Amino acid sequence: MDQLVDLAPIAAGIGHNSRESRIDAVEQRLKETYHDLVARFADLELGCGRVPAQIESAEEAGLVADFVAQCQTHIRRAESAHKQEKGPFLRDGRAVDAFFKRRSEKLGSLIDGVLERLKAYYDRAIAEREAAHQAFVDAAEAEAKRAAGEAAQHRAEAERLAQVAANASGRRRAAEILALAEAAAERARAAMVRARTPLAPMRVEGDYGAVAYLTHSWSFDVVDLNEVPRDYLAVNAEAVRTAIGKAGVRDIPGLRIFQSESLRVRGAS
Repeated sequence: MDQLVDLAPIAAGIGHNSRESRIDAVEQRLKETYHDLVARFADLELGCGRVPAQIESAEEAGLVADFVAQCQTHIRRAESAHKQEKGPFLRDGRAVDAFFKRRSEKLGSLIDGVLERLKAYYDRAIAEREAAHQAFVDAAEAEAKRAAGEAAQHRAEAERLAQVAANASGRRRAAEILALAEAAAERARAAMVRARTPLAPMRVEGDYGAVAYLTHSWSFDVVDLNEVPRDYLAVNAEAVRTAIGKAGVRDIPGLRIFQSESLRVRGAS
């Protein structure tokens, strides 16, 4: 028989090379299309290194402000080109997302219903297994109690016979009864072991390797927010910023509201 060849690594390699080639082609096209844009970035980056460590005069400050505005304008130009270039990719990406997502979401919602039915069976099966296990435990405990009672009776009888035995025959009879007591005691111990055997977790196993089983996790619902310890609370930063910025709130208990400063540069319109 001819030797079978696994084509998966070869196919993966071909796909990988194809993706790398497409990426390289995009990178090369962007370099050629935006050659001047990239060169301007390099010039402005060098210009940042030429800004004095300490600005000494209003004239220098004005020059630096103009330079910052130029940098900001160029960044906006690059962002606009970025958006324009990425637009088709985003549209294609959204189409790919929608193609797979709507199918996955539909099947996922149907699976939820199937899982509900599987869970209902699981609950019934567990209830039946627990009832059967409890009956098994009850029977084992009853057997242990009965065997322990027999052992006590045989032991008492063996002691009585041993005390009154007048010959070898009487002593043999006492030994036989004592052996019965030990056997009953062993049955009692074995029954107690069975009674204490825990019920194994239930698993549903399919013919092709699937396994269904229960998992447990903790969650919570808020019953009284006022009773929740502070360690488990968080400030809604976005709501606070909105209150301060839009509503003009300046006093919120537990918070210190203050103004911070930052220097901004706006270029000529």
